[in-house]
Amino acid sequence: MSYLKPIRMVVTSPRTYVFYPQRTRTFLKTPQCHSVSLHGLLRPTAVRHFSYQATVTSIWQSISQSTPVAYVQHGMMDLHDFTGLPWWATIILTTIGLRTVVTLPLAIYQNKILVRLEKISLEMPELIKELKLETAYAIKKFNWTEKEARIMYNHSLKKQWNKLIVRENCHPAKTMVLLWGQIPLWIVQSVAIRNLVSLMPDPTAIDAQIAYTELTLGGFGWIPNLTELDHSLILPVALGVINLTIIEIQAASRTKLPSKLQTVFTNLFRVLSVAMVPIAASVPSVYFLF
Repeated sequence: MSYLKPIRMVVTSPRTYVFYPQRTRTFLKTPQCHSVSLHGLLRPTAVRHFSYQATVTSIWQSISQSTPVAYVQHGMMDLHDFTGLPWWATIILTTIGLRTVVTLPLAIYQNKILVRLEKISLEMPELIKELKLETAYAIKKFNWTEKEARIMYNHSLKKQWNKLIVRENCHPAKTMVLLWGQIPLWIVQSVAIRNLVSLMPDPTAIDAQIAYTELTLGGFGWIPNLTELDHSLILPVALGVINLTIIEIQAASRTKLPSKLQTVFTNLFRVLSVAMVPIAASVPSVYFLF
């Protein structure tokens, strides 16, 4: 029986690709004499494509099945069963509880940081005055140019400001602690309620089916079914107005000019508050209760 002579092509050392003409298999030869089948892997059609939709779905599934979401979801179900309250009241009560445990301490801490920042900002005018005098003296003594003097002045001013921040332990980034605490809390509660509305993560579970049925009957006023949209648009518009009002109250309560970062975030939240109205009009009414 005759065999075709193989054509040897060296790609990189020490691995060598060996191609057998008119045969359907290609083998990867290694110095250890092991053969690994590469049938079909060298063809141009064997290209892996990235699926955005599959990735997003995978992320949502991971969050949906996470431990924090499960705790909140089962906590709401247990609270509903224990108190006998309708679902709209159960969700509001859960929201109040979570805000009290998580948001309130962060708000108190953030307010302390703001007070400390206000305190050290009152010390800055005197420091600025001293630095200007020292800079003027240094210009004459060391013959600094205007550019050199400005660089040294800004460097000294920043150094003194950082010393005050360290002394009071009030880095400006800590003024955003409430936001960074609210975002994960909002995500967890949103996904937990989404699980209830979508019978997730196990649609065949009896508890999930019972909770969904009770949501369809646990509404209020003009929204008897919490799994349906608010066709009157009362809740979406009210949500936008309330959010804008809160943002404007916070902006007006500042005792000094906001930083660039604070201004950016304030304008961003204003835009989001308006943009959330049409988005909120397309989701079940239960999402407006927290």
